[in-house]
Amino acid sequence: MNETPSNSGAFIAKLGAWLQLAQVVGFAGTVNGMSMAFTALNSKAPANPPILTGAVLEILWTLCAGITVSLVGILLVLVAITVCRYRAVWMFWFLCLYGGLIIFSYFLPFGLFFLIYGLMKKDEFLRRPGAALPN
Repeated sequence: MNETPSNSGAFIAKLGAWLQLAQVVGFAGTVNGMSMAFTALNSKAPANPPILTGAVLEILWTLCAGITVSLVGILLVLVAITVCRYRAVWMFWFLCLYGGLIIFSYFLPFGLFFLIYGLMKKDEFLRRPGAALPN
């Protein structure tokens, strides 16, 4: 497969960005599992351990799967912007917006890196292809 570094960087960056949606899927599964657990606890009958166990298991699996897939996506984005030196306008906005959002999550170091890297390399990301480099 003869791909130029820019094409492989674009594919890696786009795949990494799309994999960030795994956090949303994991969050939805977590909310569903919590709903099941609270429903089991709020029933008039005594708490049913198998239902509670199933709900907690769903919470843990979806949370773990979402975090794992999202972490792979973050690593792909890191490879695209640092190793492949992929630069695009959408990637600048992704780094700034997503980096700002994940500062408030368990991915704080990655969020800070994305935000700072995007802002420090802003000219590289926003430069038009074929435009002369500033002196």
